[in-house]
Amino acid sequence: MKVLIISDVDVESGRGPVTRLAHVLPELTRRADVFLVALGHPDDTCRQAIEASGVRTRTLAFALRGWRVDRLGELVGEIAAVVEEERPDLVVLYREIWDLMHALPPVLRRLGTPFLVMPHSVPFLDAVPRPSRSFAWDLVRRLPGERRAHAWAYLLTHLHQARLMRTLPRVVINETVDFYLARYFPTAPSVAAIPGYAVEPPDPALTGPGGKTYDVAFMAKLTRGKGLFDTLEVMRHLRRSRPGARMVVIGSFEGKRVERQFLAARRRLGLTDAVELAGWLTGQQKQRVLASARTFCYPSRSADTFSLCLLEALAHRLPAVCYDAPFARCVYGDTPAVRRVPFGSARAMAAALDALLNERAWVGKQAAAARFASRYASWSAVGEAEISAYRAFLDGLPSAAGIPPVTSLVRSHRA
Repeated sequence: MKVLIISDVDVESGRGPVTRLAHVLPELTRRADVFLVALGHPDDTCRQAIEASGVRTRTLAFALRGWRVDRLGELVGEIAAVVEEERPDLVVLYREIWDLMHALPPVLRRLGTPFLVMPHSVPFLDAVPRPSRSFAWDLVRRLPGERRAHAWAYLLTHLHQARLMRTLPRVVINETVDFYLARYFPTAPSVAAIPGYAVEPPDPALTGPGGKTYDVAFMAKLTRGKGLFDTLEVMRHLRRSRPGARMVVIGSFEGKRVERQFLAARRRLGLTDAVELAGWLTGQQKQRVLASARTFCYPSRSADTFSLCLLEALAHRLPAVCYDAPFARCVYGDTPAVRRVPFGSARAMAAALDALLNERAWVGKQAAAARFASRYASWSAVGEAEISAYRAFLDGLPSAAGIPPVTSLVRSHRA
């Protein structure tokens, strides 16, 4: 089987989807003939993964303006030329870049090449915390909370294209994406590749016992949707019961405006000495900082369906507290290492962290965190699940160049 993967290749901008690609690429190339269309020039992490896997690669110029793809027509033409040259059995768009999701299917259909998209969240919406069964209704409810003018313009001008999701074939890589898309777009053909993630075991030399500098850690792309500003409210409440409590924040800001707003809010709440910004970290630096904390605070509001950051924290034996959002229930619902509190309640999250920081509770939850993370210890299992999903999809096609049937191919999985 020959698979052509289309993906951006910069971890800091592509976040979870690109991190996943960098780790699973060597496993995929052991199981199939893989060709990578790299959108933009690879960063060091992706370059090393490409070299380690030996995957053949074509690099195409790529840039996003907000959600818009620059030079879309040219890019689609370049991708089509690669497909004609390589003649893959299947083309996979590795995350939901909407302009490509809309523009590629008719082109690939003319070439007789099956197409899948791998959603990491729900197009337009990320993952609203209390979904109805109506995509349109949830979209309308979300609009008032979106302040950026370009987002309004994008949503309103592309809403008519949402019907594409009723038929666009997809490969789902976690239980939360399956939950949302089954509610919103149940008719689209789907295959499941679960487990869809793994986490490298921490280096014991970097994460062994020792002094803990921080009571709490938070790690994510630093945006409102990830609960960035909620962390300040959480620390304000936590410091009432633990006056010396400190938090470390790991990640890069979505933009300068968000950074200015966060720093101003931190000053206003008197938390400058309580909340330390570690910046964007990788590798051993990230492991050391995570290992220096005792718990993990993750008040994500509307931007998660799995959270590799949360999984990494659990692998580092950090018990965590989240809002009661679908991803926390669908993926992490059966581990006592992740406690859910009422959605949006910073006070409840601070109380839960305070309870976890009790020595007896903390030691017990550490072990539970490590047990849960051990379920996701193998990128080999991730690669096998993904290739099996592609085979199942191709086996379900009525002909080599046909359109997938409108019946679900999702296979249930329990970690």
